[in-house]
Amino acid sequence: MKTLYGIARHTGGRYAVFKVPTNLGDVFMKIARDESTAVVEVDAERFLDLWRGPLSSHCEVAHGTVDTWPSDYKFADAEEGFSEGEWNPVPLALVSCATGHEYNLVESRSLFGLRKRLQSVQGKQHDQLSFTNGVTRTIWLLTAGAKAFPVSCHVDDAPLLQERAGANDTRFMTTAELLPDPTREQALAELMALNERTEAKYGRD
Repeated sequence: MKTLYGIARHTGGRYAVFKVPTNLGDVFMKIARDESTAVVEVDAERFLDLWRGPLSSHCEVAHGTVDTWPSDYKFADAEEGFSEGEWNPVPLALVSCATGHEYNLVESRSLFGLRKRLQSVQGKQHDQLSFTNGVTRTIWLLTAGAKAFPVSCHVDDAPLLQERAGANDTRFMTTAELLPDPTREQALAELMALNERTEAKYGRD
């Protein structure tokens, strides 16, 4: 996974940390271990194409552009979050990816043509992308010119998301793979690194 930066302890737990290159510099993101969650490193253009599908969520945001996204009412919050850098990485967006069908309303008549009624008819099949959280973080990354970035999803959705939007030469990984149980030495090193970061930010007592 190209954006994987390492493992670090932050307030609240132990995380896999990702470093994402953008036109504004590198930004940092994180995810904790959850046995049901996977991470897919997506290609920005392929991901946006998937998001703009007719069945995807937040379609009005998906069809925005780098010129319109900064006017989103939460955009400044995302910008502030990313500005924390390695000290406080931003959580990965949580998405789902599935296949569904369009349904169209068709007018039909009764047997003798006396009564009209509307009937729902199954239409074309489409891939669909939905956000549980992280919409504004995602449009911030797109506006900042990120070419690829990690997102999280349920492990069952990861194969389809990887196929439809995964970055080249990458594979999805479960958070259990990203965050194996540490040895005693690794745990000590992680705690020492946390202490060093804290001292660097706030100084020694």
